[in-house]
Amino acid sequence: MPKRRSIGTALHIGEVDDDELTIILNDKLPRGAQFRPDEVEYRTMSDVSVLTLKYRDGKIIDAEAWPTMTPDLEQEICAEVDATQAKGDAAICRWTMFSGRPVEGTWRYHDDFQIVPAPPEAPRPSHLWGAEHPFLVDFSFEKSPNQRINQLRYARKAADLLLLLNLLLNTRITAPTNRSRKHWVWAPQGSAIPVTWVQEGYIIPNLVYIVSDFPQVDASPMEQVAADKYHSRDGYQESLAVPAELAELLDAFGALKADDRERFLRACYWYHMASAVWSYSQSLHLTSLVNSIECLSSAGSGRNTPEGPREMFSTFMRRFAPGRHNAPASGRGPTALFKSLMKKFAPGAPSGRMLDSIYATRSNITHGERLLFFDAGSPPTGLSQKAATDREIGDSAVILCRGALINWLWNRRPAASGELLLTRGVPPQKPAKPGTKSSVTIIVPGS
Repeated sequence: MPKRRSIGTALHIGEVDDDELTIILNDKLPRGAQFRPDEVEYRTMSDVSVLTLKYRDGKIIDAEAWPTMTPDLEQEICAEVDATQAKGDAAICRWTMFSGRPVEGTWRYHDDFQIVPAPPEAPRPSHLWGAEHPFLVDFSFEKSPNQRINQLRYARKAADLLLLLNLLLNTRITAPTNRSRKHWVWAPQGSAIPVTWVQEGYIIPNLVYIVSDFPQVDASPMEQVAADKYHSRDGYQESLAVPAELAELLDAFGALKADDRERFLRACYWYHMASAVWSYSQSLHLTSLVNSIECLSSAGSGRNTPEGPREMFSTFMRRFAPGRHNAPASGRGPTALFKSLMKKFAPGAPSGRMLDSIYATRSNITHGERLLFFDAGSPPTGLSQKAATDREIGDSAVILCRGALINWLWNRRPAASGELLLTRGVPPQKPAKPGTKSSVTIIVPGS
């Protein structure tokens, strides 16, 4: 094999962002190959190997040049990396998002981002409830001479803001997808064909997405409501408002160390996914909620446990799957870690019985023991004890898991002293006596 030499220092390995480096290399060396799991080769269009990136634990640790690397090409690559490392000018990206409530006011977080209403020409839903109402998040990012790196930078920041706003605001926040998804939909009334197969998508006509400064918007500031009231059921607002402590929560997020930041964003991802799958699968909804907590509760603990579902899975795989499988190391179990974090941060001091019920149900779903009632084929209509129990578990998990994530972040502030921002948990309900009349009034048409 031809001898290779390290040029990791010249390429600022460990300093330059890994994904940005691979964009530069793909521009210069458009073909690639991988023969070992910890190495990626970059090649010319004529399939000549020029550079190899070496990885450890998913991170680039070195770059080795082949003898075919010419001085001119090496200089070009190094110059592009140097330009990427240099401080660039700031620009503003205007990113479209959707809210479960209309956005009529503005809110700004320092010189980082602002929430503003969509312009008048933006397509809007014809009804209020259950719709996705468009708005804009204008945020700053550092420009690069490489356009593909620019796209990476603002797409990353938009993804992070989407996850954070979806957790910290009291309505679901989504964004147009860049994936090619199609749906059968009802056609507009009067169409020759009642249904049609169409591409999902959204665009605001004539909107300039990259600008030099924050646009001035003619709208009033959003209402700000104390967080505990804001996130409670009686804090509902017809248009989007923000919690009064939103800036402090974002400050806490900005101060997180890299590992904590990554884990918290993973937790936000699973919380966001829970709402995305709710209408498809109640079982996946609950699984995603508990996953969001496990992103935080498993930190610093053993990743595997000697007993329970993980051990059963490992035993099964060692017995029936080909190859060798290592036994899991001992450590504190995931159930105890989940309960410990929830006892500390979940609002309303939830009982151990409730937490056990949520976690045991999720475990049974994950390990193939059951599905929640509404996912089991075609459930019968009418009241059902199992349906009521499963729905109660799902509703409780939403309140407790979301509250725990917010309280965890609140306690990462420098001035934090262990207090909870959200204290209202699952509302206590006393069972009514059998035979108690309902307070619901039934209106019969024509009466």
